[in-house]
Amino acid sequence: MSTAVVPDDVIRRFTTEYVVAEDRMRLSLERGDDSVAVLWLTRRLMRRLVPQIVKVVDALPRLRGRGGTPAPSDNAQRRSQLDALGKIEQQAPVLAGELPDDLESHLITGLGLRMAKTAVLIDFKVGEDVVQTLPFSEAALRQWLGLLHLNFRKGEWVEDIWPSWITAKGWDQGPDAMRLN
Repeated sequence: MSTAVVPDDVIRRFTTEYVVAEDRMRLSLERGDDSVAVLWLTRRLMRRLVPQIVKVVDALPRLRGRGGTPAPSDNAQRRSQLDALGKIEQQAPVLAGELPDDLESHLITGLGLRMAKTAVLIDFKVGEDVVQTLPFSEAALRQWLGLLHLNFRKGEWVEDIWPSWITAKGWDQGPDAMRLN
């Protein structure tokens, strides 16, 4: 029997939520060493990040070896988005209730997106220093994009940066709406 070893700096899971009192999004990160950290994302920062993620998602099929193909249609993107959202597994949030006083916390001031062989890497920066990097597969990036959209709506933030394939009505409304963690 072997035990998988998770490096201390690897993120096991994270929760994204809009915090009304802060008018910001909070990423609560659970690391491989069981420590928890929080990244705060402002509306201004998110308005810069979302279009970058959408651009990457638009390009991903071409990066998987289908070079020269045009960008997917809105219908194809919507189907891919719904497929990714349908595969979300429910889990408890990383943090619930009051935040501990000694919690590592960063107000993120900059971002970077990088393509790796099997993932999209998003660098979260304070000044010029990268304080955390999160790797995303295509499905995970689409899931997070859906969650970001829901949090934009919760915060009543202007939604003019979202593509039509993610703003389609229906999948996030009603009693059977998906709950994203």
